[in-house]
Amino acid sequence: MPYTYRKSERIKKNEEFSKAMKGKRLSLDGLSLFYNQNTIGNFRIGISVSKKLANAVERNRLKRRIRDCVMRTLRCETQGYDLVFVAREGVTSADFKQILSTVQKVIRRTVIHKREIKGATP
Repeated sequence: MPYTYRKSERIKKNEEFSKAMKGKRLSLDGLSLFYNQNTIGNFRIGISVSKKLANAVERNRLKRRIRDCVMRTLRCETQGYDLVFVAREGVTSADFKQILSTVQKVIRRTVIHKREIKGATP
């Protein structure tokens, strides 16, 4: 069964999305990542797919794929950050491997990935 986010790990409200999107942005191959530090101390993730890109079934499938790729890529590295992934036109026709590769590249380029994790071995 795929990982499901707890309520404390979700960004649902428009004002929370807006606040997270005021931070830094990285875009690559049809996927944009907006990230900003939060005061909560744990990570929160939001995924946005526009109605212009696809119908409801395809949007939900794309959200599930992005969510799965994010959880495979992140671990505990994002403590204290709000992350918003916005799907663009290039990612709608991509298969799972391409989405996973794109998510990994985007996260690898952020400050989030380069942070030191306490107790982690090199």
